Amino acid sequence: MADKTMGAQDFLMFQTLLNQIGPRSYANQALYGMFPKTASLAAGVPMAGYGAIPLSKSALSTGAAGVARMGSTRLPLIQGGLQALGGDPIGGIGTAGGGFLGAKAGAAIGTAIAPGVGTLAGGLLGGMIGGGIGQSATRGLAGIDVNNPLTGPDLSIAGIPLSQYAKTKKSLERATELEKKRYQELAPLYEKARNQQMARDMIGSQMGLASTMLGSVYGR
Repeated sequence: MADKTMGAQDFLMFQTLLNQIGPRSYANQALYGMFPKTASLAAGVPMAGYGAIPLSKSALSTGAAGVARMGSTRLPLIQGGLQALGGDPIGGIGTAGGGFLGAKAGAAIGTAIAPGVGTLAGGLLGGMIGGGIGQSATRGLAGIDVNNPLTGPDLSIAGIPLSQYAKTKKSLERATELEKKRYQELAPLYEKARNQQMARDMIGSQMGLASTMLGSVYGR
């Protein structure tokens, strides 16, 4: 039931985005003009000049759809790469792979509805959904529970921890090293204080013994 509800919400979000932007020619012109070479190749028309917009509406929408498809499918790859560099390579792989496939599927659906702007909206939405699914899948396969830092593989490269378990282990090792250093610095102080206390106890015991002896001698 939750999956069906989420799917309906995603479709409503997609329709709302299309309604707000609409398959207007100026939106497709903007997409076409951002990367005219890519758009021209996608539309199959020669470039008349940098940023030139074709007169044919079909060529315009096809070229705009090509640009939108290119951008929406590459965005998850960038997101996954940044996630991997940020210390989550397993999740980053899922974000990149799932997002790329989701963006392609979403862009295809958007193109069928409204080439150009629909392609962009569908690709972005599909990439977002696919990236989340892919990230969950790769983490699940690796046995990673984001709520438990002790799960997942022990993955490190050149001493740099990459998985959450490796990071947790590294943190505990550092904490242990600091605690050992702290103990080594405090141990002499504790030993000195213990020796002084033992000396005081011995003096007190000797004075008590002397008092008892004197009392036994002069108390008669």
